[in-house]
Amino acid sequence: MGLLSKNNDHNGKTIYNKQVLPNLVNQDGHKHIIMVTSFSKWNNQVFGVETKYTAQLGYIVDQMQNDGYEILDIEHSTLKNQGIFGEMEGFHTLITYR
Repeated sequence: MGLLSKNNDHNGKTIYNKQVLPNLVNQDGHKHIIMVTSFSKWNNQVFGVETKYTAQLGYIVDQMQNDGYEILDIEHSTLKNQGIFGEMEGFHTLITYR
């Protein structure tokens, strides 16, 4: 994998450790949610896999499961015309877990 792939994996790890993990509720059998926000890669005008989103959110979901959380649902919404120049898409990802 290339440099950008490694950077996306690193960003997912950093976000998980510094922002997601401290906000996860202790496992108590109840349903809980966490919302993660992100941007698309700079040039996303082609048909294909959104590799940045996939790598970063994939890492977060995998790590939550490795830490013993059960993922119940994942939903996302897309916001067009985001970023400084309005050329990116913003993603809101709602992860429901137990």
